[in-house]
Amino acid sequence: MKKFKLFTGLFAMAVVLTGCATVGDVLDKNGKAAYYNDIVYSQGQVVKVEDYLYYGNGYFDSSASGFNYGQSAENGYLARLNVKDELKFNSSVTDEYKTSTSPKGILKVNDKLVGYQNQYMFALGSYLYFTSANTHKTSSLENDYSRVSLFRVKFNGDKFEEFGTYKHDANSVITAQKGSDGKYYMIISEPADNSVYNLYSIKIGDELGKAKQLNKYTEDQKEVVDQVQTVAVCDAESTLKNVVYTVKSLSSGLETTEVKSVDFATGEITSLDSGVASSTTKLLGRSADVVFYSYQYKAVNEIYFKDLSTGDKYFNPTSLNKFYNASEIKNIKAVGDGYVFTAGSSGSLMYKTLDVTTDAVLLLTSDKFSDVLFVENGYVYLSNSTSIFRINVIDKSQETLVTMNAITSGKCGYDGEYIYFYAQLQEKDEGVTDENYYMYRVDKLGHYQLIGQTK
Repeated sequence: MKKFKLFTGLFAMAVVLTGCATVGDVLDKNGKAAYYNDIVYSQGQVVKVEDYLYYGNGYFDSSASGFNYGQSAENGYLARLNVKDELKFNSSVTDEYKTSTSPKGILKVNDKLVGYQNQYMFALGSYLYFTSANTHKTSSLENDYSRVSLFRVKFNGDKFEEFGTYKHDANSVITAQKGSDGKYYMIISEPADNSVYNLYSIKIGDELGKAKQLNKYTEDQKEVVDQVQTVAVCDAESTLKNVVYTVKSLSSGLETTEVKSVDFATGEITSLDSGVASSTTKLLGRSADVVFYSYQYKAVNEIYFKDLSTGDKYFNPTSLNKFYNASEIKNIKAVGDGYVFTAGSSGSLMYKTLDVTTDAVLLLTSDKFSDVLFVENGYVYLSNSTSIFRINVIDKSQETLVTMNAITSGKCGYDGEYIYFYAQLQEKDEGVTDENYYMYRVDKLGHYQLIGQTK
């Protein structure tokens, strides 16, 4: 699960920042301005818009000691590169240094810090949407870079807008999904007090909507706000366009967990399961309409699954929907005929189908990888601090795509041909001491290339 809060009043309405276009227009194959009716998403670190790739030029951690937003943005700005044809280099660059030499033609689209740990990016309509660390000072005139700000900008760098700033922690969620009305929404869960969360949605597209709090309803003319504990947001494959969430409740005078859902387009809240006294349900992940959850009751603490598309709304744990014997799993992704996930305290990579008669298969122990990137065609793509590699979920065969001096593990873009990642310069001229992280790309054959602009 992931999550994010609005500054009261200040960001209740979109903030428009003026500015002129910095780069040329992006044209489609018919010579018209590029426009997308559906979201263009490439795993969050890059977006390919027609012949152009948009990305954070370099990477910085805003939570690091000594972080300076201005200095970091000088290298981690929003960049654009034409990738239609073969990349070009200055004539003085020899072949042995090309892979870690910046190509010609890199342009700055916007000077906000885009390459950082909470980077999220996609295209919709004629806009590029992206996140950046908050730069608005607190009432004490201090920096609070833990907050995440939402921006959008035209593909040519024009009409730059900020439309919200939210609190953020390790369990925060920020995603863009199509709603039940066919429109797109940003969905945000952000930490409130006492380890609970608030849910928001913002309509996006040609016109921005206002932020709407989803975990709010009216009862007997009195406003009530659910204190959200865990969430499971729909994805592009879900037929039910909603957010499933849990709240504390009472059953027979004893504490339990109630499961609800909310339509993020209409705000309609539905109670799915009122819970069993003294039991606890925790949502762990969602793929299409299948929600994975842990259920704790007396001596039982195991993982179950619930297919929302069946129409049965109850989260009843039985032997027919038991998934895994543990208290927690993470990073759940559908691949092949089953799902990969990382298991509890061990962090090992596992694979299992929904067939309750089959056991989970160990793919990799946690010491072999740091992050699960994405899945495709029966493969799981992973990274650690020095490499990006993949493993086949059926025969467990492994293949290393690239090994580098140092990689920012877990940060990934993928456009169907190239995997994009941040790394330190692989080859350096004598005397060069640049330790910054820049955007690279690698194909499935292991051919890599620096595409970030070095200093």
